[in-house]
Amino acid sequence: MTIAKLSRLFIFLLLTCSCTLTWGDDPDENAECEESCTNGIYYYNSFSVQTITLEELQSQINIESALPYGETGKFYFYNNSLFVNEPQLGLHLLDVSNPTNIQKNNFIRIPGNIDLSIQNDKLYADLYSALLAVDISDIDNGNIRVEGTKTAVFDYDPYQVAWELIEAYEVDNDYYPQLEYEEMQEIEGLGETVFISGVEYNGVACGCNYLIYQDFVAQEASSDMGNTPLRNNVGQGGSLARFKIVDDYLYALSHQAIKIFRINEDGSLSNWSSVGVDWGIETLYRVNDLLFIGSNTGMFIYDIEDPGNPTFVSEYEHFRACDPVVAEGDYAYVTLRSTNAWCANNVNQLQIIDITNIFEPVQIGVYNMFAPYGLAVRGDRIWVCDAGSGIKIVDVSDKTTPVVVRFIEGYDARDIILRNETAYVVTTDGVVIYDISDIDNPVELGLQQF
Repeated sequence: MTIAKLSRLFIFLLLTCSCTLTWGDDPDENAECEESCTNGIYYYNSFSVQTITLEELQSQINIESALPYGETGKFYFYNNSLFVNEPQLGLHLLDVSNPTNIQKNNFIRIPGNIDLSIQNDKLYADLYSALLAVDISDIDNGNIRVEGTKTAVFDYDPYQVAWELIEAYEVDNDYYPQLEYEEMQEIEGLGETVFISGVEYNGVACGCNYLIYQDFVAQEASSDMGNTPLRNNVGQGGSLARFKIVDDYLYALSHQAIKIFRINEDGSLSNWSSVGVDWGIETLYRVNDLLFIGSNTGMFIYDIEDPGNPTFVSEYEHFRACDPVVAEGDYAYVTLRSTNAWCANNVNQLQIIDITNIFEPVQIGVYNMFAPYGLAVRGDRIWVCDAGSGIKIVDVSDKTTPVVVRFIEGYDARDIILRNETAYVVTTDGVVIYDISDIDNPVELGLQQF
């Protein structure tokens, strides 16, 4: 396979520290440096932006026999199956028609995949910076068919990998920490390529007070089910979802905007529009004609009565943190997490937002947590995946004073789907299914361990 390198991003840490800057050649010097610096060790990263032709990339998309699990990502319920993402690799397919006997069936290999959504046997998934449509109508017989790919959908974003150790700190220059597809339009043949990424860690550096300098060196180019029409069979994602199907439209978040595609009668996608929101948007949740968007700095509400033309309604701001949002009735629920540098502010909370006046959301309740990820709402109960602390069921009948009524320990929980009388929970160790006919006293039905 030929992969053309387009550019290389060098990130230097310029450190004003009493110790000597080292690059990992001498372990003793590194240890000595670490001991004398309060901020510890930081990596020096060499980051390359690469492309691959769609033809080459699509040749890698296929359905395989079940594979061992690695890292857990997003997940999605469709037709008694769970599609569990393994970031950058593809989707594990689980048969959950019998929750007491979960079967791991197949693996759909989709390089660069993180998110997905499904309608009428058409699976829509990201393929690095592209958007993919796959026919899965014959998936039970081990067959899938790639039907179309849209390039230039998502910004190429090194945050996922190269910036993970230094992302909390401001960049002291005018460059952006991402390369947008449009920036490279003059490169010959780019319209037929897809961005992928590669990272090398070239050593360590010690830092106390410092700034970050980056320079681009050019290389020659080589729970929410919503009110969907009855004719549509749409699946359901968790609260961390970044894709959402609304009537005949697919919404996909791309850092600063909602990319909107029209879903044609045959399931193919047509470019529709792009609605600018704000930097750092992460999750989508729909309630009737309202779209709730979770971001690093707040919650945005959009009116989608005309689903092809979302319009801004209001914004609720909070501390910088990673968060999804869910809503029901007159209230929205947001989890804030500060478990990595990018989401730093030492805030780990469930926040309750009064949206009775949709134009002026107001926080009315807070519950401190360990490290909350995904969540789901069912009446006066909020299920929160609180990482290593397990699952917490929170009574919010008094919105100003939430109370945890049940702890489910033993799992590092990440996201949840409540569907009818069943809860599907994805953890770092597997998928757990609960009977929630008594929502305060869930009964574990099945476990598929990774």
